[in-house]
Amino acid sequence: MPFVRVVVYGIAKTFSKVFGLATMAFFGRMPSRDDDKMAAVGLLSITWVPVVAAIAFPQLGEMIIPFAPDDDQLIRWIALGTALVIPLVVGLTVSRMHNNEGGRTRSTWEHLWHGFWYTPVIGLAVCGVIVVVPFVKTSYLIRRFSVERMMVMIPSGTYDAAVDHVVASLRRRGIEAEVTEPERSIKSMFRLLGFVLGHIFCRDVADKMKAIRGHDAGGNWFEVTVHAADLSVIGDQKPATRVLAVLAEELDERVVYFTWDDASQRIEDRMREQREQLENGDEPDLDELRQLAEELATLQLDKEEWNNVRRNLYRLERDAYARAAGREDPEAATREVQERSSAHTA
Repeated sequence: MPFVRVVVYGIAKTFSKVFGLATMAFFGRMPSRDDDKMAAVGLLSITWVPVVAAIAFPQLGEMIIPFAPDDDQLIRWIALGTALVIPLVVGLTVSRMHNNEGGRTRSTWEHLWHGFWYTPVIGLAVCGVIVVVPFVKTSYLIRRFSVERMMVMIPSGTYDAAVDHVVASLRRRGIEAEVTEPERSIKSMFRLLGFVLGHIFCRDVADKMKAIRGHDAGGNWFEVTVHAADLSVIGDQKPATRVLAVLAEELDERVVYFTWDDASQRIEDRMREQREQLENGDEPDLDELRQLAEELATLQLDKEEWNNVRRNLYRLERDAYARAAGREDPEAATREVQERSSAHTA
């Protein structure tokens, strides 16, 4: 159904513009293979809200139900039936997502049942975001701030470390930054969405949300919002792009995941183990690094996910080869990694 796909994509992009002034584009930056399904879940959940309202106010049902009969009681029954079917469809859609094919999963029946709380929580929270975010962030709209994003997944146990790492990374580059609390209304809604997100993707994601505000070397103001599913930089376009570039260079697998798939996260876990070995002064396992590169090449990741993981693996290879050769010259190690990568590609 190409037409339906275009409509869903267009609506999702419209919502993305609104939510961009907070932290996430809809539910954050989701794996590309699940984008359409997440858009469908969001649209169904939003639709569920007026459908339920139509049970009490049939006049509303005449506006949202196609070919609605001129009978209030019949409209109520149609709205009630639709309100019961939508959560089942939401649960079924969630059960068909890519990340529910691995080991840490719930059964289809569990997701069907969970659909009855996914739907109202998501629907009401997203409606609140649509109303509250533009109102709270009016000054950002007036100043036409840009929003730059990086897709991440922050586990609940590493959230505080991730925030500290972001601040330290910025300060190392001469960018002043301080951790602040976002507006309570926005924080509450997005924490709720993060909680649902963890259930949908079977992940123990952080339900916290912090804002990091500061000024770059040129005195330009910016704000970094750290959420379980998204890292966003808000500000004028050039400063926001520069800050995101710093974070892309500094962040690694020790504090965040850059993917959501079971297979790719297992690779990131193994990269973390190798990084910890290097930091502890142990000899690197070069065979393991070569194996990681080969396995990464077989994964079905989108461009952003693959680039993030490969960049961190590249840095790990550089440091490991430098350690193995007893060298402290990162440029020589970089050339060695490039030669090995070229030979592997050939």
